[in-house]
Order: sequence, then structure tokens, then C-alpha cells
Amino acid sequence: DRKPIKGIPAAEFRARCDLIFEKFDRDKDGALNFEELVALMDAGGRRIEEYDAYAGLCGRLGCDARVGLGRKDTYRLFEKAPQAVWEEIYRSINPLAQMVKKGCERLPATFLERPLPNFFFDDGEQVAKVVIDMNDHLYFGAADSVTPDSVQAYFGKQRLEVHIVAPGSYGAKDLYLWKLVVTPLAGEVVPEDCALEVKGAGEKAGMRYGKVVVKLAKSKPKKWTRVGQAATGQRI
Repeated sequence: DRKPIKGIPAAEFRARCDLIFEKFDRDKDGALNFEELVALMDAGGRRIEEYDAYAGLCGRLGCDARVGLGRKDTYRLFEKAPQAVWEEIYRSINPLAQMVKKGCERLPATFLERPLPNFFFDDGEQVAKVVIDMNDHLYFGAADSVTPDSVQAYFGKQRLEVHIVAPGSYGAKDLYLWKLVVTPLAGEVVPEDCALEVKGAGEKAGMRYGKVVVKLAKSKPKKWTRVGQAATGQRI
């Protein structure tokens, strides 16, 4: 077996390279041309401004700039690339890569999605909390359907995702993936120290109430005042 590459088994490294290649080979001709490689490197924070820089890179990899980089050329490119660039490019096609998952192991399957734009934010010096009231922020009656087996949270240093699988409305049968995405966060967190809790708050007038509480462990004690940039569009 080959030695690990970029900290992962060689076979997995090549599989990830193939996913990246397929994402950026937009004309599906089996090679990455100048414009496609510019987009790829831009995703990793390394911009290629001039065609000559692209041609020089092709020369170092042993491929023809007029044709572009084939799959094996991208293997060589990423083997030599800095770890941070490799991780950022992979994260661009798989945002959950290298993020810490908390909550249930596997969510119920569904292809339907809805944004989760509403939540409460409670800020502290060391810990910030994102609180999703099931009945107020999803729909009235959602607490009847949301359990610990239908909630996940993903934590990156500057990214938070909360995934909740529940019907689209009270009494509906179709399941939706309700998704809250915040990137970047207002400050860095320690992903391993962050936490997710699904709380059942009891019943009132025959209707169950509950909350999803996300605790963000800050890497530096500091008030944020806001959670960050909610990609799903906070409406409160």
C-alpha cells in the first residue's frame, strides 16, 4: 500500500481529487483548461492571474498547457500543494469536510430542503448560544416531530451548520431538511468543545414545546454581538 497523502490513505486522496476534478471540469472534456484551473485555485485562496503562470505550472507538472491538466496531473498538483490549500479546495466542494459533527449518527433520508432563517442568539464571553424554538422557528407543532434522532450540527472554526429533518408543516408527510448555515462566524470557535442539545420543554394546551440549543465554544473570550453571517438569511 502507498503511504498516506495529505494525511489520508492514498486511495481516498485520489478519490477526493477525482471529485474536485469533476466539479471544476465544467466542459467535461477530461482536462482542466486555464479558466477551469483559475477557478479551482481561487477556491483554495491561490489566484492565478496570468496565462503564463498557468503555462508554467503545466510545464512543472509535465502536461501540455494547450490541452490542460488531466486527472493524474491534478494528483501531482495536490500532492505538492500546501495542506491548507488542499483542504480549502476540498471544502469548497464539500463544506462539511473536516467539520466536527454532533448529534445523531445519520439523519432520516430526504431530498427536499428548506432554509432555517430564524433563531435566537445568546452571547457570552466564553460561549455563545444559538437557540431554535421548534414551534416558533420551524412551524407551530414541529416539536411533535423533532427528536434527538433528527438533528445534527456541524462545527468548523468559522462555520456552523444545523440540520433538522422534519415535515414541511404540521401534519404533512413529506420530510424536509431544514438547514441553518452561518459562515463566517463572528469569531473562531473550538469545534471539539462545541455542543448540541435537543430539549423537550413539556406541553401546553396539549401541544408539545421544544428547543434545539447549539453552544459555540469561543477560542478567545470576547463578545460577538451577532453570530456571524447567516447564509440562510436571518429574518429576526
